[in-house]
Order: sequence, then C-alpha cells, then structure tokens
Amino acid sequence: MSEVFSWRPGRIGVIGAGAMGVSLAAALGQRAPVTIVCRNPARAAFLQRDGAIVRGKATGRPDVVARIADLAEFGGVSAVFVATKTTAIDAVAAELRPLLPTLGDQPGAPLVVSFQNGIEPGRQLMEQLGDPRVLRMVLNYGARLAADGAAEITLSRPPHAIGCLDPKFRPACREIASLLTAGGLEAAVVEDIEPLVWIKGIANAAMNPVAALTNASVGEVLDSPARAIVGRLLDEGIAVATREGIDLGREPAERLWSMLASARAHTPSMVEDIRAGRASEVGQLNRQVIAHAGRLGMEAPTHELVTALIDAFDWRVFQRGEAAWGEAGVVRGYQTILPQTTA
Repeated sequence: MSEVFSWRPGRIGVIGAGAMGVSLAAALGQRAPVTIVCRNPARAAFLQRDGAIVRGKATGRPDVVARIADLAEFGGVSAVFVATKTTAIDAVAAELRPLLPTLGDQPGAPLVVSFQNGIEPGRQLMEQLGDPRVLRMVLNYGARLAADGAAEITLSRPPHAIGCLDPKFRPACREIASLLTAGGLEAAVVEDIEPLVWIKGIANAAMNPVAALTNASVGEVLDSPARAIVGRLLDEGIAVATREGIDLGREPAERLWSMLASARAHTPSMVEDIRAGRASEVGQLNRQVIAHAGRLGMEAPTHELVTALIDAFDWRVFQRGEAAWGEAGVVRGYQTILPQTTA
C-alpha cells in the first residue's frame, strides 16, 4: 500500500501570465487566494489594476509578483501551477527547485502542476525538480490575450483532465479538480493520464506546426491541401504511441479527426508564436514524437520535416540574440532543451 499523502488547498501559485495563466488565476481565485508570477511589467500593471479577467466568465484578484522567488512573500503556497510555454521549463525548474522546501505552508506541500501542452512536460518537471510531487493536466481549451489584457476563451471542450503517476497523489488531484470546477474551469480526475496526454500531444503535433507554417486557423488547414500533411502526422503519431504501448482506445484516428474538426474556429498558439517572433513549442510536440520513435527503432519522417521548417523560425529568434541555439534547437533564455531526433 502506498504511503498516505496529506494535502489541503491553501494559497495557489501560478507561474506564467499569458492567456492560460490569467484564465487559471481567474478560475482558482474564486475559491482560493492566488499569487501569479508575471515578468511583463505592462501585464503586471493590468493584473494589479483590474485583476485576472476571463471575458464573460470570471474575474480573480491575484497578488502579482515579478519573480518565482517572490512566491514565498505571502507565507508560501499549497500548489504551484506552471502555466508557461514549455520552452520555459528549464528556467522555471531552475528557479523553483531551491524554493520547494520553503514554499510549503503546510505538511506535504507544495504540489507542482504542469498546466502545459506536450507529451513530456510533467515528467520533465519531475526530473528537473528532483521531486515526485508533480501532477499533470490535459487541457481541452484554448485562450488568447486581448489587447486590454483580458483572456478570451477560443476553444472549450470540458472536462479538463488532471492525473498523477503515483496514486498517493490522487486525493490531491480530486481537491484541485474541485477548486477548478468551482471556479468555472470544469476538471475531472483520471486514473491514467498518459493516454490523454498522448491523444492531445498527437493532435497538437499534427495540427499546430501545419497551421503555423500556413498562417491559418484549424478550419482553414482542414479545408486546404495541407490537410493531407496533418493526416500523415496523425498516422505517424498514432503508430509511435501504439508501439510505445499507449492505449489510445478504439479508432484513434477517427477520434483525433473529430477533435480537430471541433476546433475549426481555433487558431493554435504556435501560429501566434510564429507571428510574434517567439520560439515555438515544437520541442514538446513533434520532437517528442521523433524522440520516442527513435528509441523504438521507428521513423517519423513527416514530423522531422515540419520540425525542420519550424526550426527555421526558431533559429531567427536565436539570430536576434533572444536565445542560445544548440544542436537540437533553442536551449537557453527561457527555452527548453529539445531532445535529439535519435535515441
């Protein structure tokens, strides 16, 4: 029998003040005090003045700090949600790791929750933090920040899933799901989060880079000749997951096409990243599929192709001096180390 892990909700920390972080702070703020880490001075000023706003849904009044270290200012936190882009995992983990022993405002706290896209961010946080208290969420919604700083939901298919690798953390998952649901962000605990992680990861890896390369919404990609490329990416992703032993359920291709069709009006965040000249999350999407394929002795040529094309945009970020570039991609300056394409 696994040991008992005692956890109760208290103050919640949110790292990241993009659309997802703002919407998370607004939802959690309905039932718990929230501290949000925001590095952007203009956005921090908006949050301090008007709060965390989700247009037409909720408004929270989080405390706003500029650094992860400042999370300790309010007596610690019971949980820390990492709501940054996955390109920030390295830097976030480096700043958060030394704080974990002092951030807890109760025995057994704080938990860390990966509120991010991709196949590996939860495991990556667990490894880099050197701490097993990492939960994972799979989100079925998308959001963007409006010009006034409010978050606008562009896609919502609740419930959103939360899970853990160690069952002793499942009661804490239930508590967090209740907090989110009470705040209008319906969440449910799942016993095995990995299949949902892969389903979402395969869908994003198939659609997001194609939409970014064609500067299009999901619907525009589905209605264009680029739909064929999405199909190849889906097939490769399903094959890798199946060989990996992930149970994707019956007719996974049909399920994935249905998911994409339900998101026709949505514009993936990778499109916004490329438009804004920011580094993309291709490392936690396509490169993860490629890495798993390599370890299994498989090939994922379409994923390799679109990754190389997206890397050309990320390379421009490096050229402007905003990040360091390594053999496998962008590696520093709030960027994640991208895995090699072979085992």
